[in-house]
Amino acid sequence: MRESKWKSLTRQRWFYPALYITLVAVILAGVMIYQFQASDVTDNDAQNEENPSQVADQNGDDDSVPVVADQEDLVMPTLLGDQAEIITNFYDAEATDEEQENALIFYNNNYYQSKGVDITSKDGEPFEVIASLSGTVSKVYEDDLEGQVIEIEHDDTRTTYYGSLSETNVSEGDDVTQGDVIGVSGTNVYGDEEMTKVHFRLLEDGEPVDPEFQ
Repeated sequence: MRESKWKSLTRQRWFYPALYITLVAVILAGVMIYQFQASDVTDNDAQNEENPSQVADQNGDDDSVPVVADQEDLVMPTLLGDQAEIITNFYDAEATDEEQENALIFYNNNYYQSKGVDITSKDGEPFEVIASLSGTVSKVYEDDLEGQVIEIEHDDTRTTYYGSLSETNVSEGDDVTQGDVIGVSGTNVYGDEEMTKVHFRLLEDGEPVDPEFQ
């Protein structure tokens, strides 16, 4: 009976060496392809770790939000410049005796610790009062001791207070920018009733703190 072509082929002396070489070549090729793919994935992961912003861009997240916004420096609530004069300081328990004495307000035969600063003009004339920081007007009202008052909220923690005003130019809910004129200085019964001034306070989490103008 005539042998099949396959059996005839396997009887050749070169068949098995050739088959072995072919199998080895196929296995080596498969190993090289696997290693190349694994190396490419590793390189991509490393690049993504070094450049996370690129990953966000690839995911379609193009909107970048700054982590910390620039914060304004507090400015004195007047445009008087060198003509502005602080006549009552903020009462600081750690200040010198002289500084503490200058931070007391005499009213109704009693002395009270100042929760802010009183600012006047050296020439004694009324002056425009400006917003010390940008924010939103939260309150405009009349106080029995401080006269007309404006309060402005600036973020979740800070509020500024402007008292002893004769005029107010803003309403509750108005957005103001640092430097906007919000009123005019005036007099009040709490302290020197004859001197035009603005009583200014800076509050952090509802507590008065020293303004320390820049």
